[in-house]
Amino acid sequence: MINAVNFTKKDEINSMSSTPLQKVTGETVHVLGAALTERPDEQTGEAKKVGILVTEEFGTLSTISGTAIKSLDMIIDYMTDLSGDPETADEKVLVNIKSAKSNSGRDFITLEIV
Repeated sequence: MINAVNFTKKDEINSMSSTPLQKVTGETVHVLGAALTERPDEQTGEAKKVGILVTEEFGTLSTISGTAIKSLDMIIDYMTDLSGDPETADEKVLVNIKSAKSNSGRDFITLEIV
C-alpha cells in the first residue's frame, strides 16, 4: 500500500472486482475510504499504480489514470487530516468524478472535492 485512509482488508479484496472509475464519470460520490497501491499489469507483469475509492453509492471503484491517481493521493491526505481533528472527523467527503479531453484529444479523469 502506497497511501490509504479508512481502507480495510475487505476493501482490498473487493477492489479486485471493482468498477472502473471511468464508468461513473459525471457522478458525485461519498468517499468512505481510499487507497493507492501497486498491482502487476496483467499483460506485462510490470508493477502499475492503482487508485481505489470505496464509495457509498457504487461500492469499490478503481483507476489507473495518472491524473486521477495524483488527485486521489491528495484526497487521501485530506481525509487523513479530517479524521485526526475531532471537529471534522465526521465530515462527509464528496467527490465529483469528471472526464475531460487534453489538447491532444486524449480522455482523462479528474477528481474534485465538493
